[in-house]
Amino acid sequence: MKLLILDDHQLFGQSLKRLLEDQTEIDQCDYVSDPEQFYKFLASKEYDLLLIDINLKADLTGFDVVRQLRENQCELPAVILTAYDLANYRTTAYELGVKDFINKSVEIDELVMRLKAAKDGMNAPQPEKILDPLTPREIELLQKLVQGQSKKDLAKELYISERTLYNHLTNIYSKLDASNLIEAYNKAMELGYINPVM
Repeated sequence: MKLLILDDHQLFGQSLKRLLEDQTEIDQCDYVSDPEQFYKFLASKEYDLLLIDINLKADLTGFDVVRQLRENQCELPAVILTAYDLANYRTTAYELGVKDFINKSVEIDELVMRLKAAKDGMNAPQPEKILDPLTPREIELLQKLVQGQSKKDLAKELYISERTLYNHLTNIYSKLDASNLIEAYNKAMELGYINPVM
């Protein structure tokens, strides 16, 4: 199996490359730390599988890279390998057509087994979708309130009445099963609505 890894953490990426090269199932494993290098390698070599991190500390996220690959008709199977094992991220990844979504804490034997399954075209079991997801407006409102903006000022900024703002807040609490703003924010972050790397 020929792999290309894209991960901005060089120590992790280089260590993973060496670890994978020691596995009998892996014939070739290349590692790059930024999307530009990634596309150059992809244009010059042949691979069976792409292993991509979400947070790339670049203008693009791993999701953007997968999206661009699909737009460019690249059908190579892709797997997300990330430390951000969040429900919303999993859902986004599978909607983009990745074969698996793997937490970086995975043991090497399990990782190789799952990579082989992805290469062979098998899809990992997908998580249940969030039944009543937060809207972009609700996410924006939650972020601004947690940053300390007053409800009155926020209502003015969003061109809505304070009553409408309170209705949004009630919906957020209900959807997240939260009783206050901090609890709602923490749950939203756990579910991947709020990016923990920001």
